Amino acid sequence: MTRPSGGTARIVFLLAVLVCAAAPGCTYVTTARLWADTALADGRLSTDSRQWAYDGEPVTFDLECDPGAVHFVVFGVDGEETVVAVPESAGHYRWQRAFRCGDEPKTYEVYAMPMLIRGKCDWVYDSAKDSWVFYPGRMETPDVQTARERTVRVTCYRRTVQFRFPARGGRPKDLALAFVKADGTRVPVPQADPKTDARGFRAVGPDAAGTCTVTCTPGHEEVNRSGTTRVDLVVEHADGTSEKLTQTIDTP
Repeated sequence: MTRPSGGTARIVFLLAVLVCAAAPGCTYVTTARLWADTALADGRLSTDSRQWAYDGEPVTFDLECDPGAVHFVVFGVDGEETVVAVPESAGHYRWQRAFRCGDEPKTYEVYAMPMLIRGKCDWVYDSAKDSWVFYPGRMETPDVQTARERTVRVTCYRRTVQFRFPARGGRPKDLALAFVKADGTRVPVPQADPKTDARGFRAVGPDAAGTCTVTCTPGHEEVNRSGTTRVDLVVEHADGTSEKLTQTIDTP
C-alpha cells in the first residue's frame, strides 16, 4: 500500500476533520499538549499541569498540535480570550501573558484550543478594546475544535524579605542589599526614597529596643524563576564595624 504524499495527506486529514465535524457524536480527531516555561530553572518549556509564576513575570505558553488540524488557537484565562493564527513553527502556537497578585497568591487556569475554520473565524478582534470577542456569524458554519481543551494552572505569588538586626552605635552608615541568581549574578537593589514611590528596599530604626529593620519586595527580574533565591544584606554600622546578613527565600 502506498502512503499519500505530505500534501495529499494533509488534504485527506482536513477532509476527515470536516466529515467528523458533520457527524453526530464524533469525538476529537487529534491530540494537543500545552507547554509553559515557568516550571524549570533554565526556562525550558514543561507540560506540568501546575506551575508557579512570580508577580509580573511574563509566561510563554505553547500549544503543540497536528499542523494539519488547526487554523488558529484560542488561548484563554480569567475571562479573556486571545486568538493566535500564526504558528511559531509547524504545529506550535505561542502566547505570552504576565500574571499579577497581591500579598496572597492567586491561581489562574489557562486553557488552549486548536480550531479549524469552516466559514469565517468565529472570533473577532475589537481594536477599540484591544481584545478578542466570540462572535459567530448567524449564517456561517461554526468553527471546529479539533482537540480536547488543554489546561495548566498557574499560581502567581510574590515574596517579601525582612532583616532585623541590632544597631551598633546608632543608625547604620550604609546598607547594600542584593539578590543572588542561580548563576551567581548579583542584582543590587537601591534604597527607596521615602518621598517617592520608586521601588527599592526600605530601612527603619533603630527603634526603642535598638533594632533596625530592612524590608524589600523584589520584582520578578530580581529572583530565580524556580527553586530558591539568596538575599545578601551588607551593613556598615555607625561604630565603623560591618556585617553581612543572608537569607534564602522560596521562589518556585
